[in-house]
Amino acid sequence: MTNEPIQTDKFLTVDDTRIMKAVAITLMLMHHLWCFGTRTAGEPLEYLFTIFGIPSTIYFGFFGKICVPMFFFFGGYGTYLSQFGKKFDLVGKLKKLYFAYWKVFLIFIPIGFIFFSTQAAYCQDAFIYTRFSNFTLKELVSNFLGFTSTYNREWWFLISYAFALMTFPLIRAIIDMFSMRVNIFLAIVVTILMTNIFPGVIKNETLGVLGRNMLYIKFFCQTAPYAACFWMGAIVARNGILDRLNDSMKKNGLLNPFADIGIWMAVIFLRQSEIGDKFDIFFIPALTVATIDIVNRVRVLRSGLVQLGKQSTNMWLIHTFFCYYFGIMSKVVTTPRYAILSLILLIALSFVAGTLVDLFWKGLGILCEKGNAILHPLLSRLLRKT
Repeated sequence: MTNEPIQTDKFLTVDDTRIMKAVAITLMLMHHLWCFGTRTAGEPLEYLFTIFGIPSTIYFGFFGKICVPMFFFFGGYGTYLSQFGKKFDLVGKLKKLYFAYWKVFLIFIPIGFIFFSTQAAYCQDAFIYTRFSNFTLKELVSNFLGFTSTYNREWWFLISYAFALMTFPLIRAIIDMFSMRVNIFLAIVVTILMTNIFPGVIKNETLGVLGRNMLYIKFFCQTAPYAACFWMGAIVARNGILDRLNDSMKKNGLLNPFADIGIWMAVIFLRQSEIGDKFDIFFIPALTVATIDIVNRVRVLRSGLVQLGKQSTNMWLIHTFFCYYFGIMSKVVTTPRYAILSLILLIALSFVAGTLVDLFWKGLGILCEKGNAILHPLLSRLLRKT
């Protein structure tokens, strides 16, 4: 137990959070575009050099998978700060999450079945180009609720994040009880439990039945330390760790462009070549401070990333339709042939599509309001006459 006052983190502004989400979504697009040549149209994209004998696209692309822990981390961070001193509004959080999902679902899934149900093979993975070949109501409802992601495999994140939100009241209750040191230790324990211990339990002959229990799998088993990063994000927010880290790095002369780039290079190397993703709970805070420092030095870059971050959720939900599932768009994305050019094109297409989705629903909302304003008086008059 601890009696120390809660000093919440103030390092990230709203725009800073958008910047980090922009970085995360860029890494996500890089991961999906560069790492899975069997899912994209045409031949594998061209790379310019190798790193330790590995094509640079594969090396950096697999590092891009850190995007998922980053989104979980900032989810935990933002949830703790937004709910600080308040009763946790789980329904409101889930509503916001699912409404963002449904806004894309209700546009892109009909497009898939109407225009891409009979695609010729354009990649090596048949799952990709046959997604919209067969329609069943059961599959539609299951995907709509997020319990399955057969229309878009990369939408698995939705239900995992929903379960993370459900655990937040427990997470907050625990971390508010203990000091920063104990909480960090607990985050390490959670990482070990969820990535090694709990998944190993289902291999036991007696307890193997847990492997068929959705609650056990979603709450206790993760293929990477996603839940632990959500937990760590809340810990960082509760204990002001980014503020402390920023002050310490500044005091020791580690906040400058060379050090910032060096931190990124070190994390990429360590994650890819040495210790893997289990240290993401420590990597992400360091990358956050380094990123904000370097972005604050380049105003144009900062402004661009803020705008990109505003569309990060839509871009997550949309980009794989262009990258994989809509054959014509996949061919467009891979047309430049060079990996970096294709990535820039995918970012641009996803950003524009996300913006158009927002405009569509905003316009529809305005039309509904105007229609209601016209119909309501007419209905009132009719009712009075009757």
